Amino acid sequence: MLRQLLLIRRLETSAGNLYKEKVVRGFCHLSSGQEAIAVGIRCMMREQDSIISGYRSHGWAYLMGVSPANVLCELTGRRSGCSRGKGGSMHMYASNFYGGNGIVGAQVPLGTGIAFAAKYLGKQGVCFSLYGDGASNQGQVYEAFNMAKLWDIPCIYVCENNGYGMGTSAERSSASTNYYTRGDYIPGIWVDSMDVSAVKESARSFGFIFFPTTP
Repeated sequence: MLRQLLLIRRLETSAGNLYKEKVVRGFCHLSSGQEAIAVGIRCMMREQDSIISGYRSHGWAYLMGVSPANVLCELTGRRSGCSRGKGGSMHMYASNFYGGNGIVGAQVPLGTGIAFAAKYLGKQGVCFSLYGDGASNQGQVYEAFNMAKLWDIPCIYVCENNGYGMGTSAERSSASTNYYTRGDYIPGIWVDSMDVSAVKESARSFGFIFFPTTP
């Protein structure tokens, strides 16, 4: 886990430097400081589990099997990138990784659909749908929560609260910043995202809610 944490931080630092040098064109959204969320969750994911995230997805692409070189190639528009250089910072994909999403909050209903497909096909997998505090007030987020509860869809929603959504602080944009309590009919917990072990154990406990027989 420590190696993964350090590698993602170095990868993001390199990406940021390339962006400042204008080698990376377009957008470049970094996840520096959020590495423990990805690493902790990835440690508990099984082969049949999947992940979909927002646009801070470089680290996730690496954790899901894309080499650091291929991540940087994608950022710089090379054909050897994981999306053949056409996706850039926000649209990287790998096996069971349904990419970053540039539309704020879009990954929440999409992740719900991915989880529903896993249930429908009997794959016994869960989908981790990651979104930020900036997306937490989107109507589609609540609609997805409601549908997931009604149909018992195995989707785990993870709010990565970095305190700001496009430069607007959480306190200025949200009447309640206790995002883990938003889905009152869906169990939620607050986790210290700076503690990779805490993130890992929270992912383990939520996996048990959906699949109690899974070791």
